[in-house]
Amino acid sequence: MRVARVLTNQTCNQNCNFCGARREVEDPEFAATRAVADRMVEALESGATELVLSGGEPTLRQDLSGLVAYARRRGAKRVVLETNAAQIDTSLARVLAREGLDVARVKLPAWGEQCDVITEDPGGCENTIAAIRTLLHYGVEVHVLVPIVRGNTKRVGELPERLVAAGFSSTQILVRWFVESPDEHALAPLSEATTAIEALADAGRKVGLPVRLDGDSFVPPCAFPNAIRLAQLYTLTPGGANRAGYERIEQCNECRVRDRCPGVPKALLDSNPDYAYRPVKEERVRRRLSIIESVESQITRELVTTETCRRSDGSAVPMHTVRVNFHCNQSCHFCFVSTHLPPAREQDIRSAIEAAGRQRAILALSGGEPTLNANLSEYVRLAKSAGVREVELQTNATRLADSKLVAELEAAGVDVAFVSLHGATAPVSDDLTGAPGTYEQTVLGLDELQRSSIRLRLNFVFCQKNYTEFPALIRMVAERWPKALQSVSFVAPSTDLVPRDAWLIPRYADVMPLIQEGAALADQLGVELTGFESMCGLPLCLIPGSLAPYFDLVEVAEGADGGEFIKPDACRRCKLEPNCWGIRTRYAELYGTDELRPVTDEPDTRALGHQERT
Repeated sequence: MRVARVLTNQTCNQNCNFCGARREVEDPEFAATRAVADRMVEALESGATELVLSGGEPTLRQDLSGLVAYARRRGAKRVVLETNAAQIDTSLARVLAREGLDVARVKLPAWGEQCDVITEDPGGCENTIAAIRTLLHYGVEVHVLVPIVRGNTKRVGELPERLVAAGFSSTQILVRWFVESPDEHALAPLSEATTAIEALADAGRKVGLPVRLDGDSFVPPCAFPNAIRLAQLYTLTPGGANRAGYERIEQCNECRVRDRCPGVPKALLDSNPDYAYRPVKEERVRRRLSIIESVESQITRELVTTETCRRSDGSAVPMHTVRVNFHCNQSCHFCFVSTHLPPAREQDIRSAIEAAGRQRAILALSGGEPTLNANLSEYVRLAKSAGVREVELQTNATRLADSKLVAELEAAGVDVAFVSLHGATAPVSDDLTGAPGTYEQTVLGLDELQRSSIRLRLNFVFCQKNYTEFPALIRMVAERWPKALQSVSFVAPSTDLVPRDAWLIPRYADVMPLIQEGAALADQLGVELTGFESMCGLPLCLIPGSLAPYFDLVEVAEGADGGEFIKPDACRRCKLEPNCWGIRTRYAELYGTDELRPVTDEPDTRALGHQERT
C-alpha cells in the first residue's frame, strides 16, 4: 500500500521541544479546506492508497471529519489520523469512525506527569488516554506513536505495561526516533536512544504489544548492539535502499541488508560521527529483518494456511490455520512465521474464521503467539458459532499459567491446546526460543492446561541444539502431563526466514537413535506419539516402530506440498510413496537423499530396525 502524508494545518495545542512542525500562527491559505482537499487529491492521483492526515494538530480543525469523508469518497483505501488526541471527545470520535477513519496514530511520549512535562500541556496525558479508550470503543484502530527524545529515554520502557494495565492490549506501538530538531538539546544521544528502543521492544514483547518502527522514521539495524533482538522492528524489502536524507558508510560494504537498507541518516552521522556501527553479517539475521513482498501482500499470504489433516483411521478433514497476530514473546530460531509483520485487519481475521466454519474445518488459532491477542476468546466463540469442527490453540503457553485465562478459553470452546516445548531443560529451551525465563512459564502453563478439560498436545521440533533431550522430554511428559499427546516435528526451512544451515538442521542419521530411544520410552510409559505423518514430520520410511497405520493414510494429493518436497528414485520403489510427503528439497540440498530406505514389504508390526530394506 503506497502511503502519503497530508498536512492539514501547522498549529498545535501542545509544545513539544523536539517538534519542528509546529508554528505559532496558522497560515490561512495553507490550512484552507480547499487547499487540504487539493493536497489529498494530488496524493491519490499520484498513486497513494493510504492517506495520513497530520499537522500541526489536525483535531484543531472544525472540518476534520469532513476531510476524512472526502478522502474516502475520492478513493483512499485507508485513512490514518496522526494526533495527540487530547482534543478528541466522544462526539468527535464517533463521527470520525462513522466517516471512515481506520487508524488513529496517537502520540504519547511518556505516561502521566512526565508526558505533560514533555508536551507542556498540563492534563494532556489524561485527556489522551481517555481519547484512546473512546476511539477503540467506536472501532477505530489505535497505534501509539512513541517519539524517542532526550526527555523520555530513561522511562520509555514503562509504556507497554502502562498501556496494557489501562486496557489497551489491542494496540500496537510505533517508534519514531527524532534525529533532527529545532532544539538540538532535545535529541537523545545515539547510545541512549538505542538502549531506550531496546527496552521498549523488550517490554512490549513481555506484555504482548507489538513494537515497530514508524514509517516516517528509519533506524539502521547496525545502530543496535544486537540487531536480531530488534528484528520485530523491521520489515525490510529488497529494493528499499533508496531514501532521501541517508548516506552509505564504510560498514555498509560488508552488510547483508545493504540491498534493502538506505544507510544512516545524514543528521545522525553529523551528530554522532564516532559511533561504532555493527553491520549485519549473519544470514539468519538478514532473514529476520526482511520480508519478501510488500507488508500487505505478505500479511495476506500468511494470514491463512489451509491443508488436509490426515488421520490414521483413513479419514481426512480440512484444517485452516489462522494467524490472529504475528508478533510473539519468543524468537525461535526455526520459526517460519514473519513475526515482524503487523497484525492483519480485524475484519480479515474474522472473515477467515467464518470461512473455516463454512468448510466444517478444524480451526487452528495461531500466531506469532495468539494468547497475546486480547480478542482470542472472542475468536474462539466466533469459530464455534460459525460451525468449525474443533478449535485448536497453537501456543507456547507462557501466558497460560493464568488460571483465569485458561478458564476463559475453556468456556469459550477451545478443544485442543497444541503447545510448543522444545527442550527438557531451561538452558536448551530458552536458547532455542531466544527468550530466557520462558521455559518455566511454559511448564507452568502446561500444568494449568492439564487441570482443564482442554485436550493437551505438546510439540517438539527436532533441531541440532535439542534432539538429545527428546528421551528426557518423554519422561517428563509421562510424569507431569500424563494426559498429553506428544507430537514430533523436524525443523523445516520452509520459508525465507528459516536458516538452511547445518548449525540448525541435523542429519536424520544423527537424530534417529534419539527418536528411537524416545519412541521406546513412550511405548513403555504410555505416552502417545503423533505428528510423524504431517508435512512437519519425517519421511515415513524413517519412522520407528510399526508402519502399519501409515498404509491407511489418505494419499498425498498432487501439489499439496507447495513444491517443498521431492521424491527421489528411492521413493519410487517404496510401498508408502503415495502416503508420504517425501523429503524436503532444502534438506536434500544440504545432506542429499542417501538416508532414505524404501519400504518394500507389506504393512506389519515389525520395528523399523528389523524391516527388510533394498
